Amino acid sequence: RRAVAEGKVVMDPRILDLLREGRVAKGDVLTVAKIAGVMAAKRTAEIVPLCHPLSLSEVDVSFSLRDGGIVEIRSTVKANERTGVEMEALVAVSAAALTVYDMCKAASKRITITGIRLLEKEGGRSGHFIASEGIKGEVVAVNISEKKEVPKRNVREGYLKEGWGLEGDAHAGEWERQISLFPLEAMALVPEEVRKEMTEEEYSENLTIQGIPLEELRVGRRLRIGEALVEILQVGKGKLEGRGRSWIVSREGRFGRVLKGGKVKVGDEVELLG
Repeated sequence: RRAVAEGKVVMDPRILDLLREGRVAKGDVLTVAKIAGVMAAKRTAEIVPLCHPLSLSEVDVSFSLRDGGIVEIRSTVKANERTGVEMEALVAVSAAALTVYDMCKAASKRITITGIRLLEKEGGRSGHFIASEGIKGEVVAVNISEKKEVPKRNVREGYLKEGWGLEGDAHAGEWERQISLFPLEAMALVPEEVRKEMTEEEYSENLTIQGIPLEELRVGRRLRIGEALVEILQVGKGKLEGRGRSWIVSREGRFGRVLKGGKVKVGDEVELLG
């Protein structure tokens, strides 16, 4: 049996810098969080009622630090048992996330734990489960601006040109960020003080989408959007913006290239292809 789970801890980027540099007062956050995750996985039956005690053959907890103040946590658990180990994987991520929170909370209480979920499960009668299979979303807005450094406006439909981007938009061209996508699910990560500065109907991205979990919109993923095919090459931009909608798009926007051209409009299906 094998299970993989993940989750995120979202904090002020300045606190993440302290963590990255080993300057958090309580000590080495990631090492302690890793130990907490491993220990918790082994004691899942004592934490979650009605879970069977299992002999685990492997528990691994890993971390990725992302710009914008995000700590991504992933756990992998294996066992030669008659029942699955997905609860052990989820408990490992939860305990690791709580430990990160505990060790960083002296610097700020505005830390959020989010996105804890099962990614993959192997073994047993239920077969092989992969969370990304069959996930679909939709296009909410199609946005362009003829000049850079100005807000985009929703034109509701457009044409994605292969190797170029959204026709009529100033950011289209033969480079690695031909097309920009923003998943509305990322709005949950916007601090209240930034949200107050946002103006409706002003956009920083070409395509606004919803319905696909942020965790699935990773680098290398391909999306069928209307008639077009897009590949994600980058999450966030190198330059982080300090206010308005650009604050979140610069951190959680998806940027990539158009592999196949085609029309796209509001209401079109967005399909995750892998």
